[in-house]
Amino acid sequence: MATITIIGEDTPIVLDIEPVRRESDWETGEARDTSQARLVDRLLEQAEQHVDIHKLLCDRGFDANGVRDVIDRHDMTYLIPERKYAAEIEDIEELERESVTDVGVMRNVPHGHEGCVHTGNIMYVPSTKEEGAHAVFTTNRDVPVEQVQGFVSQYKQQWEIENEYKTIKKHFLPTVGSMDYRIRFLYFVIGVVMYNVWRLTNLLFREAVDVHLGERPPIPAGEFIEILAFCIVPGD
Repeated sequence: MATITIIGEDTPIVLDIEPVRRESDWETGEARDTSQARLVDRLLEQAEQHVDIHKLLCDRGFDANGVRDVIDRHDMTYLIPERKYAAEIEDIEELERESVTDVGVMRNVPHGHEGCVHTGNIMYVPSTKEEGAHAVFTTNRDVPVEQVQGFVSQYKQQWEIENEYKTIKKHFLPTVGSMDYRIRFLYFVIGVVMYNVWRLTNLLFREAVDVHLGERPPIPAGEFIEILAFCIVPGD
């Protein structure tokens, strides 16, 4: 599944879900792979009906020119990490370099998709995992080299989405053994709806008691599921 999430008030809320189809031998009919560009386009179309989106942080799995083309056409800023680290950046021509932080930027790099050509910037930030390596990010925003690290640090919000998936899988996703993507999609939607209700309940609770408790929800997911189950199927 592919999702788009808004993060505010330390409360990730899933705005839309799209099933990711993969062509397989067991599935009959006109089963085809879902393109990343099409997924992102549909997610943005649905999300924009509810909120204004100015900046999109994508998982590195969406490192594709088709995705960048779609986001450009929606007139949004994107921040997308490339799939691989760069071992070194010394030999890259036309690189704007910040000597103190070892950050580098290549500007106005063209990328094309289906006849459309856009330009973007490639940012190189020293890796915290591999000595001498650089994490590589792409963006369509003109970021001064001295502000690159601050801009890229916003990508840490992506971890909240990673935790979102773990929480949905652990507490809210009903068990299903079917390989039919339609049934799996339905169960995932049910899990996401319950997850969103849990997050909104915690947000309203924090506002009611006028205490900011950070990312940790005051009402644990396990307790919320027990209360929800009791409301749906009340006991004696």
